[in-house]
Amino acid sequence: MLKSLPVVLSAALVLTGCTFSKVDPKATVTISGSALAADGSALAGAQVRIFSESDFADLVFGGVLALGTLGSICLLPDAPTVCHRGHTATTGPDGRFSLQLKGSDTQGLIGTEATLDAVVAAPGSTQNDPSTTLSFTVKATTVQLPAARLWDAGARVSESRGAIGLTYRPLPATYGDSPSFSAQLFPAGQSSSLWSQSAKNGHASIDARVLEDVPGEAAAGARATLSGVGTGTVTAHYLSGRLPVRATAGAPPSRHRPCTAVLGSVSLTTAPQATCGATDGNLAEPARLTGTNAAVATGVVIDLGKASPVTYVVARGTAGLLNVEISTDGTHYRQVGTLTDSPAAFSPPGHPVARYVRVRAPSGLDESLLYEISVWTT
Repeated sequence: MLKSLPVVLSAALVLTGCTFSKVDPKATVTISGSALAADGSALAGAQVRIFSESDFADLVFGGVLALGTLGSICLLPDAPTVCHRGHTATTGPDGRFSLQLKGSDTQGLIGTEATLDAVVAAPGSTQNDPSTTLSFTVKATTVQLPAARLWDAGARVSESRGAIGLTYRPLPATYGDSPSFSAQLFPAGQSSSLWSQSAKNGHASIDARVLEDVPGEAAAGARATLSGVGTGTVTAHYLSGRLPVRATAGAPPSRHRPCTAVLGSVSLTTAPQATCGATDGNLAEPARLTGTNAAVATGVVIDLGKASPVTYVVARGTAGLLNVEISTDGTHYRQVGTLTDSPAAFSPPGHPVARYVRVRAPSGLDESLLYEISVWTT
């Protein structure tokens, strides 16, 4: 049994893309860098927080940790406890900072290179102000990070019938290579994202139905690669300040509709839920679907109450590949699409008529902690 452990660990490393750290766990690692405002001036007296990404796993389990949102999470008035852990430094008059970690602080449980995040925001910032996060690994005892520069995104929100528009300025060339952009929605005042989608050409249009009747906030995000010393490629995640967004779509027809948990992956059975956490309108808490005899809940069936054209399905807090299936009688189902991301939305071609909508993991993956499945009809 002990002889097989290295084989198991090696297989795990191949699957996850992790590598073993060459830094002595007992060594002192010095990490330094600088924080700059969008105009290039030094950010004096700014707090720089460094965390391991794994510290945030429990905080956003089932939700969305859109890369770059760590700054806004820790700037919230009721910031989670993890924000008070990790390592913190204050920049000097020239915007520079330096702090020391143990080699073990830069590694995972089995000595792999951990991904660290250095979060920077201007002094006195709130979640309504921009922040920048540098993601990196430690490969030597001295690490020099590239400058963490705030992004003046000039983000603006517009709302029209059925859509939330977000515009932003391009990322300057000096902010990194191979830039990509995203639009993000948050429940007002909450930490993890409710929705994230790619954006380009300075604009994104988000279907208002993903926000439902929940007041929200929108932000623009950007990602680019930079170089440092004593580290591999550094990924810079830039986040604009949040802007208020009105909820205009209202509640979906599936709100508070009954549901059953799907059990199994081949021979499917179901388990009725006393109350349906997957349709309760709480977009930020797990549904906690339960099965009979400790069976794993691999999905959910929502009963719309009557047959209607299904126009839009939104899934939040799910994991892995999902099949979207519909039925008029609750017995015979046909697949109309798949979902591969979380959160994800899907508009069935032709708007087929159905009373029952089933969203499940065909692999048998546990979906008991999915957040919300919303079904829209005409």
